[in-house]
Amino acid sequence: MNCNANPGALQPAITAASPGDTLLVRGTCTGPFTIDKDLTLRGVGRTVLDGNQAGSTVTVGSGAQVLLDSLTLTHGSAAASGGGVNNEGTLTVSRSTVRDNTAPSGAGGGIHNLGTLTVLGSVVRDNYSLGAGGGINNNGFLTVRGSTVFGNSGDNGGGVFNYLAGQTVALINSAVHHNTARVSDGGGILNYQGEMTVSGSTVYSNTSTIGGGIWNGGTLTVTRSTVLRNTATGGPGSGGGIYKADGTVALARSVVLNNTPDNCAPPGSVLGCTG
Repeated sequence: MNCNANPGALQPAITAASPGDTLLVRGTCTGPFTIDKDLTLRGVGRTVLDGNQAGSTVTVGSGAQVLLDSLTLTHGSAAASGGGVNNEGTLTVSRSTVRDNTAPSGAGGGIHNLGTLTVLGSVVRDNYSLGAGGGINNNGFLTVRGSTVFGNSGDNGGGVFNYLAGQTVALINSAVHHNTARVSDGGGILNYQGEMTVSGSTVYSNTSTIGGGIWNGGTLTVTRSTVLRNTATGGPGSGGGIYKADGTVALARSVVLNNTPDNCAPPGSVLGCTG
């Protein structure tokens, strides 16, 4: 289907599609869009899904299995959460860009996940939330692989926010950089009480009051990764690289280096992290 011919054609096509269908989409489509069935949307050329500042650009309903491939999702503005994507189903975002979305009254400026989400070979950038998770807010099961999360801002958890025990994040071969927590904690990543694994990844040049790179209150494992040049503005002991508020932090074959004002805080709380 060609949205250049009819910018409003995509939602009727989604509604008319049968479960399991693949829609090949071209051009700039004006939404927002709701998907409540198993469906693949695949961009042809430079395909844009524009939320038109009228809600989440894409909402995936509970029980739906959805693939969004080779798309740009932009200009969503959700009154509550999930400016770019609000996911309650099983969603894969592949080879796509989620950018310039807002959650002006809630969490997840770029993506709000309540289900199972895989971000694969994609970019989540320049999104804004009033609450947690400027880039991605996770309240379910999240895998970020071969992707970049940058330039996002939230009150806390500027790049990625993981919330409660039992909710998991795996960050694999990815980069989280130049994100900002405007009010408090976790410029790059905030793992509140959940479980998070950072593997083969780089967390750099993020900023917050406490925990410039990573703020942890849950279970955090960092393997073959680098936490570099992050900044906490809360003064000495505010954890420029990693701040351990609670829980456990395990470093394996990783480097925490050149963070300001310190690499890890409180002093001695992260085994293998000095300075």
